[in-house]
Amino acid sequence: MEFKPKYLIKMVLPLLVLLVSALVYLGYSDYRSIRDSAYSQALANLNVAKKYLDQNYIAATNQLFLFSEILKGAENIPAFLDAANYVVSNQNKFLEIGLLIDSEYYGTDGFRLSGVDEQVKRRPWYSDEQQSGDIFLSDIYHSNSTKKWCVALVSKLTLPGMNDVRIMIEFDAGAMSDDLSGLKTMKNGYVYAIEPKTKRVVIHPDKARLGVDSVSINPELLTQVLAGDGHGSIPSYQYDNQYKFSVYDTQNRFNWVLLSGTNNSEIASNALKIGAVGGTLLVVVFFILLAGYLHTRVHQVGGQLIEAQEFDELHEQLSALLNDTMGSSRVYLFVMNANEGVLEETYHNLRANVPADLLCRIAGCQQLGRFCKPEQDDIVRRIAPSEPCIRLPLVNSARVDDNQQAGSRLIGVLYICQPGVAYPFFAKMIANYTLSALNQILLTQHIRSEDQMTGLKNKNSLRQHMDQKLADSNAGYFLAMIDVDDFKSVNDTYGHLLGDEVILNIASHMKHSFPAQAVLCRYGGEEFAVLMEAPDTETALKTLDDFRAKVAASRIEVHEGTSCAITVSIGVAPLRKGMESTISSADRALYQAKSQGKNRVLHAEICSVTAETQASTA
Repeated sequence: MEFKPKYLIKMVLPLLVLLVSALVYLGYSDYRSIRDSAYSQALANLNVAKKYLDQNYIAATNQLFLFSEILKGAENIPAFLDAANYVVSNQNKFLEIGLLIDSEYYGTDGFRLSGVDEQVKRRPWYSDEQQSGDIFLSDIYHSNSTKKWCVALVSKLTLPGMNDVRIMIEFDAGAMSDDLSGLKTMKNGYVYAIEPKTKRVVIHPDKARLGVDSVSINPELLTQVLAGDGHGSIPSYQYDNQYKFSVYDTQNRFNWVLLSGTNNSEIASNALKIGAVGGTLLVVVFFILLAGYLHTRVHQVGGQLIEAQEFDELHEQLSALLNDTMGSSRVYLFVMNANEGVLEETYHNLRANVPADLLCRIAGCQQLGRFCKPEQDDIVRRIAPSEPCIRLPLVNSARVDDNQQAGSRLIGVLYICQPGVAYPFFAKMIANYTLSALNQILLTQHIRSEDQMTGLKNKNSLRQHMDQKLADSNAGYFLAMIDVDDFKSVNDTYGHLLGDEVILNIASHMKHSFPAQAVLCRYGGEEFAVLMEAPDTETALKTLDDFRAKVAASRIEVHEGTSCAITVSIGVAPLRKGMESTISSADRALYQAKSQGKNRVLHAEICSVTAETQASTA
């Protein structure tokens, strides 16, 4: 049979058309799913950032109220300055707290100026239009004293015999930017904010951009955003010769335009990776279609990772993602515990030291996602001693100082056992999605677990730490319940403002009396708790008694010439059987300490022996 080229052409052309059509369709579907996932991720980051800003605004206005009550009660400037210095030293986002009384200005760290009534009126945080009782938010400005970009909240008061009284709290825009820098959309996207009045940048991961006019959101575009219903999206706008998209919100308490997005080219580049098959389309058509499907599934399912609220939920979604795409026998997601310097895997209840060679890998000495041998990594030796395992470090890249030197911070490590043959194509994408979801969970948990007044952990956080220690079967941990003696009498005698100062004083003593690894908690009202490690009971009791003695030796000034002494009673129990029984034992010891005269430390086992002795005697 004579072979004719026209038969080959007739056979190949329809196949090529079919293949090209299939690739175009898959490419468009892939682009659409990646775009939708990027929008969802940007919106989730925006919501977390909005909650963060609202929380800081509320915390500052609460502080302004407390400071104003101190001044209204006794016009006690030294007490005001003591409280202001304490707040600034314990809140990294507050740069300075100032008090203006007519022509006298008092600042933290002993700063004071006289005859500054005209100078102050030229400061960005001073407004002639501000009325008594109003809260004024300044435009962003560069502080001459701290050399940092900041904004200020100012409260104006009315005091007898004084014409102009204002309290000012200065926010560090750079510190707030650092807190939000971990909220990434895909790889290059970030969260930033613009001040509508001045059109200047107030939140940005690159501190060099703070205080400068917005380039990407021009005045016309900003006017359109402000004329809308407070939230929406900007599908495409130009910045630095690239087109970007952003979702925005203007309904935060700072009244800033909050934006989150990334480059459209990043979405397109991810979607078009399937097209890099060149002249091998006919040979590897099956693998291209499979890669396209898996690629789409990674972005579809990967975008859902950011919806996880807890580590266990993230682990389950991550396992489903890997099984649905490149395949694996199991996955381990270790999260960095910065306080203890160890890695923790809550789903399998594992704890481990950071592998010695990991810093070298993070610095780029090894390609991302290569196989790790048991002799190189103690964690691999425990979880996969006889099967292949890849390790993906999850690292936040951020600027660490004003000289704009880049640094890397380890957030966690992802171990994938027996990965499928397709893992080189998807390892980086999976790592990026996991890092973004992990950052969001960590920030959300930080907001949930902290007592806003004292900066200590709250009750829920304490119970989680106790659960973890019990699951790890760690001996040598003790729970101490601490209660302020006669706190109701202090409130009734001196007022609730002094009661708040007592709470802050106890929290300060706790931070300086216990090891950095101890879990310090405000359990509720005037009751506190400490979960700490000690080699024996005597050491734990001595540490707690030293803390009790420090509190008893301190004095809280009520007003000039009058001070108040505070004592605490402490009940302590070893963490052995269960969380509820341990809390109950420590509580009983606390109440026994109260009944024996207060201002003392009692161990639960000593109380138990005493109770049994009294019962047998009776």
